[in-house]
Amino acid sequence: MMTRLPALHTLWILLFSYLTMEVMATEHIQEFACFTDCAEKLVCHWKVPEQLNCSKDFLLYYRKELFPPRNVCVPENGEESSMCTCTIYPDYFVSGLTYILALQFNGTSMWNSSVTPAQVVKPRTPKNLAVEKNENGNFNLSWEESYAASSMLFGQPVIYEVKYWSKQQPEKATVTSINYQAKSFEITTSSLQQATDYVA
Repeated sequence: MMTRLPALHTLWILLFSYLTMEVMATEHIQEFACFTDCAEKLVCHWKVPEQLNCSKDFLLYYRKELFPPRNVCVPENGEESSMCTCTIYPDYFVSGLTYILALQFNGTSMWNSSVTPAQVVKPRTPKNLAVEKNENGNFNLSWEESYAASSMLFGQPVIYEVKYWSKQQPEKATVTSINYQAKSFEITTSSLQQATDYVA
């Protein structure tokens, strides 16, 4: 009898630990969200307690709404230890495409939902960002488009944010929204402090 107690005690601890982690995962999954660049990938992420191992504890199943084959994405811990991230690489992007999602924790279904990529677009960062000083003393910020003409995002009215700030006061950033189709933005000298370095 005495020799079995340590084994029972260990089993109880393991069971208690598992149930505790399951309750924590169930109660503390927060801020589940997805976004897509409409060209290559659909990224879904959610917050979890820091001690959880995303690739070990979770699976994200997904399928196209009208097509039964189900795929699985094994999430990874994000840059923040409390964030799980799953990256899905669809075969194609069309405006009406919807994915059915199902999140599992250690084999237990915890959450079901759907996402339409066209409604959660986060455009790619523009390429070849450059700054030049104009003859009038203002600064011209220019860039190149990141999408080919074949992309569903090409030519669509998407909004970018141009953000610039001084190195000495990064908390005082200036943010301006511009149309995605624009290829440049002029920063007036009057909006900048003299003898100050800026980042955009």
